[in-house]
Amino acid sequence: MKKMIALLCSVMVIAILLYGHLSGLSPTPKQPYKVGVLVANDLRLAKVDGLKARLREMGLIEGENIVFHIENAESDLTDLTGLGKKLLMEKPDILVASGAVEALSLKELISALESPTPVVFMGTLSPSVIGLVEDTLRPGNHLTGLNNYHYELTPKRFELLHRLLPEIKKVAILGDSRVPFFEQTQAGLEQASQKIGIELSTYTLTDAQEIQEVFRKIQEAKDEGIVLLPGFFLENYTEEIVQYALTLKIPVFGVYPQDTMAGCLASYGTSNWSQGTQSANMVYKILQGQNPEKIPVETPDRIIFSVNLQTAHQLGIAPSQAVLSLADEVIDDE
Repeated sequence: MKKMIALLCSVMVIAILLYGHLSGLSPTPKQPYKVGVLVANDLRLAKVDGLKARLREMGLIEGENIVFHIENAESDLTDLTGLGKKLLMEKPDILVASGAVEALSLKELISALESPTPVVFMGTLSPSVIGLVEDTLRPGNHLTGLNNYHYELTPKRFELLHRLLPEIKKVAILGDSRVPFFEQTQAGLEQASQKIGIELSTYTLTDAQEIQEVFRKIQEAKDEGIVLLPGFFLENYTEEIVQYALTLKIPVFGVYPQDTMAGCLASYGTSNWSQGTQSANMVYKILQGQNPEKIPVETPDRIIFSVNLQTAHQLGIAPSQAVLSLADEVIDDE
């Protein structure tokens, strides 16, 4: 019995000494998470800012426990694949795409990998329709993200322009044929125009040199309003388009709240910042070990209808007060 007690005491002493030795050692620091981000242009960097801000709120602080490697195509889509490969060389824990064209490019790249890197897209139109995911509830393909409702909202933007200015009978649609689902969007707009008896003309823009010629055609056709379609090219040239339109006294209906700030009469959509902050929740889940294929695609938390009365005054028009009262944001002279 005495031997047993002595043995137990010896074991306890050794354990205490060992614990004291180990506790004095510094723990091995965990490597920061590595996030690779692919963006098509400078304007989409606002999504990245929103992403970082929300992750910071959740405890992932840039430079401490998370690092970002950002590649910006600066509107040169021919370089997307090369930039995506550069991101993969960094061996990121996760890839983030700022829009549809970036997400489609990354999807193709990871499909060739034995162990695909998960991808979160920060806002695309109809991701299941354009082939990004298999299903919005069970995305598959190692991708998930945010459906920004661009396809569904485009006819609504057209209808809101009509309701704001019911006297308008001819509307020009400005879009980029390189954007996914372009033709289907036209079909939806045609159906909406037939219901309310408005004549539509569609013009495509893929180069800045085409803007002046398109507006010459708009002037010749005597179009009375313009609706912008979503797309990386038009994002870059919204201000130039607005200035041409103001010269001709034609109101423009935009996509994002920032379009209204840029001089569009109105817009209806979710901001780039909001798309980034909402997407951060999915990025966080994946970094914590959740399977992206089982994280449902989300829809926007908030869609904003904004109107710029300063632009209305410049154009010499008076938007419908009944519809104006529905606006979430109104920019005024006061």
